[in-house]
Amino acid sequence: MTGQDPGAASGPATGPVRARAVSRLVGGAARAARAVRGWVGRSVLTTRGRVLLAAVLVVALALPGGLGLLLASELGGDGGGPGEDRIATIGVLAPLSGASADAGVSVRNAVTLAVEEANRQGMIPGWKLQVVAHDDLSRPDGGAAGADLFADDDRMIGVVGPLSSSVAMVSLGRLSEAGLPVVSPSNAEPTLTSAPASPDVRPFPTYFRLSGTDAQLAGVAADYALDTLGRSRISVIDGGPDYGTITLAERFARDVRDAGATVPTVHRVDGGAIDDEQIEETARAVRDEAPDLVYLATGADVAGKLRQALVDEGVTVQVLGADGLLDRDYLDRAGALTEGDLVTDLSVPLSRLPSAGAFVTAYAKRFGELETVASLLPEGRGDVPAAESAAESAIADTSAARSGSPDTTRPDGGAAARLGDPGDGGDGGAGGDNAAGTSGVTGAGVDEEDARKRELELAQSTELAALWADAIPPVAASAHDAARALIRAASATLPGRSAVDADLRAAMVRAVGAGEFVGVTGQIAFDPKGDLRDPRVTLYSVLSGRFVPLRVESTR
Repeated sequence: MTGQDPGAASGPATGPVRARAVSRLVGGAARAARAVRGWVGRSVLTTRGRVLLAAVLVVALALPGGLGLLLASELGGDGGGPGEDRIATIGVLAPLSGASADAGVSVRNAVTLAVEEANRQGMIPGWKLQVVAHDDLSRPDGGAAGADLFADDDRMIGVVGPLSSSVAMVSLGRLSEAGLPVVSPSNAEPTLTSAPASPDVRPFPTYFRLSGTDAQLAGVAADYALDTLGRSRISVIDGGPDYGTITLAERFARDVRDAGATVPTVHRVDGGAIDDEQIEETARAVRDEAPDLVYLATGADVAGKLRQALVDEGVTVQVLGADGLLDRDYLDRAGALTEGDLVTDLSVPLSRLPSAGAFVTAYAKRFGELETVASLLPEGRGDVPAAESAAESAIADTSAARSGSPDTTRPDGGAAARLGDPGDGGDGGAGGDNAAGTSGVTGAGVDEEDARKRELELAQSTELAALWADAIPPVAASAHDAARALIRAASATLPGRSAVDADLRAAMVRAVGAGEFVGVTGQIAFDPKGDLRDPRVTLYSVLSGRFVPLRVESTR
């Protein structure tokens, strides 16, 4: 019969016999392959072994049939040949296009920087790291596709990302099943590390995050509204997202109500799309509530329109916003109306991170942030290269000064004034040379005008360093720390191994969870649920059309 399997023509007895013989042959070949692979992995670690491997490879290429091919493929395969490093990959799951592309690309850049540094330093003997990035489009379907891609990559040792909690909720199951350690720089949904029905159960055992949660963000905002601002009647506008639990705005409303404040209602709006009629109706409802503060948890575009609509309705009270407002679009849409508004965010700007100077300089040099910084400077200021050369010391000094008692009445928190104090006797930050400068004004014969000029130059240098640092999205610093957590784990578990397998990934997860180091963003250490042990919240104020950090609070 045409098209019939050739084995079937041998009769009913011959086919099964032949099948068993083939099965034994294939099984034997598989066992041989595993034995060869193990021998190769052990031999490549010594000079004598590598010499022997080279000699065997010459013989293998001369052998006929399957044995020669087997030996040649194992001895000269992907990254495993004599003198060659094996390859392990780190995945990046982030939005690389669309509205969130700036943040996503900065994450990919930061991970690339960490991997390049590790490879240059030879942190993992016998191995090289590569970055594999997937554009999740900041959508659940994009995250699911990326999770499948990474789970099926037999060289993947860990993943940085995702940025969005909605993406995390659909991708972490697949990544966890594959045993991959995942370190997110920015997920805020509390249920990712604590199941609502069983708070002590970790939903995704391989997952870690370097961000605080919406519960912590709402708590800090509530305390500030009541204890610092002294507000007692607050209108709350909720634009989601809703992950099926309690939203950020609902958390805030619950917290201030529990503390004794009045919240007449929580107004629900579409936080991601402008609906003029809905916005006008909400503004009128807020007007009727006569609040002394409005809390906004929407996207920046919607918040800008709401800010204008509230003023049109005669609501001129201060706005306290969630992290969605921390975007230039909010300022552009509402303009001067935003002056004095407040925004809370779970990340810390790089100008407030004492350890960020070296990262800022390396990132800027590697990925060319000169033009970005130049666009932030006042018109006519073209001295960005000077900021680059001073960035590391100036950022460290500015951060140290601001970490004390920030003067919230000044846009710079009072740091420039303190750094330029003629009597402080210190290093002077970016100004540097104050041996014959401001600290010696009265004793060295330097007149008051020259001292004032040096003080002004110092303040300008400090301002430039801060602009230089804050041109890089804060999530990039967290992504660099996430990559370093994976790399440090790999350096402790990967040397001596011949391949990435389930045992290696499990060892990676344990090493990430147990690891502790000082990163760009501060002390990196995780609790048993995979949460950062000491997350922080930054409070910004809008001053002169800019988001100016006023204070950074620990939520521990």
